[in-house]
Amino acid sequence: MCPCTYLGRTGDGRTPPLSGRGEWAVRHQKSYPVIIRRCILLQTLDDFELQAKLKQLETEVDGQAAPPSTQKPPVDGKPTSTRPSRSWGQRLKRNAMLPLWILAIPWTQEIIDQVFFGGQWNFPVHPRSLAGVPGIFLSAFSHGGFGHLIGNSIAFVLFSWLILAKSRRDYWMVFLIGWLGGGFATWLLAPNSSHGLSGVVYTLFGYLLCIGWLERRIIPLLISVFVLINYSTFIFGIFPTHPMVAWWGHLFGFVLGIFAAYGVYREPKRLSD
Repeated sequence: MCPCTYLGRTGDGRTPPLSGRGEWAVRHQKSYPVIIRRCILLQTLDDFELQAKLKQLETEVDGQAAPPSTQKPPVDGKPTSTRPSRSWGQRLKRNAMLPLWILAIPWTQEIIDQVFFGGQWNFPVHPRSLAGVPGIFLSAFSHGGFGHLIGNSIAFVLFSWLILAKSRRDYWMVFLIGWLGGGFATWLLAPNSSHGLSGVVYTLFGYLLCIGWLERRIIPLLISVFVLINYSTFIFGIFPTHPMVAWWGHLFGFVLGIFAAYGVYREPKRLSD
């Protein structure tokens, strides 16, 4: 500590004031010895530096102050989402166009086929043949005429809407399994060549029949019961009842739909004790 802080009186006999002692000392520094004037000057400089550092610190604190958060606090330790929840009807409306966009592919193919190729521009899957490999990906979008396409389109749209009313994620999973899985199963196991969207339709059908009983929640159960009551006759399509119908494609699709339901279903919530 500077020895000036211990002086009670100045050289001229007067007592410096407690506040503003540094400024008072500078005005009367001629009455002090040289060493005392130096000590007072150092103390005055220390005061100025301290004030400058305090102002700089205050500026930094004000600049780093974050704006108040508008996010809601978590409930039970889980973050809350500000995204508005959508009702059953809102999800159906938002997804209503999706199956129609998919159907635009086979309808475009069929129109081009009938107008320009006379019904000969088709992409069937030929079992266990290298030439039939493209049919794994294309056979679902190829049909033998507008009657064939219209019948598949109606069932495809209806079953698609029912699944989309529950989950868009489930729909994409089931559709991809029916499209690619059904095409590969037909290429690997089918007795004859075939094409059409009916294999995917039966994948959707198999999923819809099973998902309600697996999840045991109100919406999936209502959907499964609705399909069982109104479309149970579809089950006969998996048997060889008609020589011109590729029943094996229906069977493969139906089995894949059941497996898809087991793969994507969510465990029912259990009440904790």
